[in-house]
Amino acid sequence: MPIPVTILGATGLVGQVFCERLSGHPLFKIAALVAGPESAGIPYGEAVQWRRPGPVPAEVAALSIAAAPERLSTPIAFSALSPEASARLEAPYADAGAWIFTNASTHRMDPDVPLVVPEINGDHLPRALNQGRTGAIVANPNCTTVGLALALAPLQRRFGLQGTRVVSLQARSGAGLQAGQLMELTDDLIPHITGEAQKIALELPKILGQWEPNAPPTPAAVEVTATCMRVPVPHGHTLCVDITLENAATERELHEAWTSFEGLSGAATLHSAPRPLIHVDSDPDAPRPAAHRDRGEGLAVSVGGLTRLDASRRRWSFVTLSHNLIRGAAGGAILTAEDAHRRGLLDD
Repeated sequence: MPIPVTILGATGLVGQVFCERLSGHPLFKIAALVAGPESAGIPYGEAVQWRRPGPVPAEVAALSIAAAPERLSTPIAFSALSPEASARLEAPYADAGAWIFTNASTHRMDPDVPLVVPEINGDHLPRALNQGRTGAIVANPNCTTVGLALALAPLQRRFGLQGTRVVSLQARSGAGLQAGQLMELTDDLIPHITGEAQKIALELPKILGQWEPNAPPTPAAVEVTATCMRVPVPHGHTLCVDITLENAATERELHEAWTSFEGLSGAATLHSAPRPLIHVDSDPDAPRPAAHRDRGEGLAVSVGGLTRLDASRRRWSFVTLSHNLIRGAAGGAILTAEDAHRRGLLDD
């Protein structure tokens, strides 16, 4: 029997992707939808300003939206709450027994909260049992960090990674909905996104680091600097990445590291897992958001434009692309919950 779940922040853009991707899911069944009090008691199909392809899924269209309850009625919740609402609600819900898979930034850097990309560090998930709660909080990384981490992890494991410099070209949907619409951005870009560079610099070492039992997480010793821009693309974050490896590599070896990477044992067997996980493009005009963001139903990442930067074969540049709403938000959180289920953490 599928496990009943609640979607917190169900009417927002990430909440809509949760509804879309959890409808008909074999492990999880949407049982409750939570949004602002102004929507309470209204059927979801009437309350939501739907911005996803196709109609509102029939499974949720007639479900009445609830205001945030004191205690959840389901053992699992997927959270698309704002930082303010997540700070108020998520910890009490976890204390009362629910597993919260959250996209909010509130708890990402808490020392006892796993920050998970399943293929890279799904083995951190059991550390959530040490939070001193009846339930647990598991965090999804920032939508930009996810694609970067997946592109870097195969290289870190095979060649070692000293540092990375990133320029992100982030889609409009990364800013969420404004009055029910994507932000307007025509013939323009925003050269600075407040707080994004700091999130990448803090989150990436936690994801790529180690977390042994009965010890705090040990971040990876990798230097990260970033510049983050908003560009007039609806979906898909494109990153221009410079890296310094610890050990020299050839172009062929780098390509092979990416194409052969499936992640931790068992990750490729998850229901939503993309196959392949990483697409390597030889076309100099790839990857591009419109053409490539939906690979692997939005859960795969793409890399291209690999260029050697010096004679040492340790410094390289490349471009990577991932879907910010799917791999970087709702789809990634669902994949993490599938991994937690595979590991037996949700059996009770």
